Amino acid sequence: MSRLRVGLLANPAAALGAAHRVGRQVGHLLRLAGISVVDISGPSAHVARARAEEVRDSLTALVVVGGDGTVSLGAEIVAGTPVRLGIVPAGSGNDFARALGLPINAPEDSTRALLHALSRPVVTIDAIEILAAGERSLPHRSLALGNVNLGFDALVNARANRAGRGHTVRYSTALLRELPSFAPLPYWLEIDGGERIELDATILTLSSSGVFGGGMRMVPEARVDDGVLELTSVAGLGRAQLLRFFPRVYRGTHTSLDALEIRPVREVTVGLRHGRDLRAYADGEPRALLPLTARVLPGAVRLLADLSAARGEVPGTEGAS
Repeated sequence: MSRLRVGLLANPAAALGAAHRVGRQVGHLLRLAGISVVDISGPSAHVARARAEEVRDSLTALVVVGGDGTVSLGAEIVAGTPVRLGIVPAGSGNDFARALGLPINAPEDSTRALLHALSRPVVTIDAIEILAAGERSLPHRSLALGNVNLGFDALVNARANRAGRGHTVRYSTALLRELPSFAPLPYWLEIDGGERIELDATILTLSSSGVFGGGMRMVPEARVDDGVLELTSVAGLGRAQLLRFFPRVYRGTHTSLDALEIRPVREVTVGLRHGRDLRAYADGEPRALLPLTARVLPGAVRLLADLSAARGEVPGTEGAS
């Protein structure tokens, strides 16, 4: 393993600075295991991205330490390259890590999982590419690994990000505060190159992992490596019904409701027919204003992890008959 070189990118702001401390610990443990580690963390995502891109071609893997936003930053850096993405969950939400079944708030367990994966065959997962429409171009390539939130869920995410610590609590609080003034949004959609359709919906989410909001399992059957995304819409629920809907999402018991529709897609363009500006959120971070296009990039990211937990398999039994 001495020939392996790993880049380490810790978000200094994640979990009120805890991710930075976890990053130092993980780097120490990797070095003890004989791995060459180069710390490319920076005071901002822009600086970290630049540092990572300078050394990317020399890396075996890029290990990111932080929350979902840090994970998507790592995906943007390594997508389409041979560099594998390792994840040490150390943020406030950690929803993508939850979807993969990775150890949460356990640096030693996370490091053991990374070392194990380095000796295993390469695993690839899908990414979601987000493209702004018209003149509203994005400053760099925008990728997500978990979800793109396009409705009430995006507004709740925005409010939660402005709140204090404790992602699950602040997300629930933001939901309750956003609900009284919310009305369904008038969307137009073009799905997989088809004709434009209109939809009035409360929730509109494009998922690869299907988990967001501190453990909401919006699409329990979602897979991160199947080459398709799930477009989820919720329509026809009043405020009182919507209030009862979200606890069921945490339990994953909402999928039988008539108000919910989940359809597989590869590309969707979404806009609003009239009214307010709405900014999409992806993996907990603000992205483009609508209209936007999002599409799946099958197998775009080489993941440094074992997907058996995400698939409900027993490790080591993949392909067993």
